Amino acid sequence: MENFYFLFEDLNNWSIWDQKGYTIGFIVLIFSTLLYLSIFYLLLGRKSMRFSSMGSWFLFGLYNLITIFISTLLLEGFQVFELSVFGEFYYEIWMFTIINALYGFVLYFLFSLVFKRFSIFSKYYPVKF
Repeated sequence: MENFYFLFEDLNNWSIWDQKGYTIGFIVLIFSTLLYLSIFYLLLGRKSMRFSSMGSWFLFGLYNLITIFISTLLLEGFQVFELSVFGEFYYEIWMFTIINALYGFVLYFLFSLVFKRFSIFSKYYPVKF
């Protein structure tokens, strides 16, 4: 799992990241991305043309990014490091959360290329080919 987060090299020496941190972050990343893609392409993309625009696609990508950011921050803080107070600043948790959120938008774009085939009205977003 640590190979997926290669931009995050500062945590390779921490054993707790190898045990729980990377796995929980990756599960949040995949679950949230698949959830928002399913809602946009399979539910709304088959129902009406109301949400079939590039703006709606980008908005769902931002919702995915925000959901991953908040979920990763809370789960990593409470589950992995067992923090009870947010008063202290942990650089490693914030960097991992930001990188996970950015990966979320990249995966949202890449998985959109697959999921758009299952949509009726949103089949041309994000790219047309």
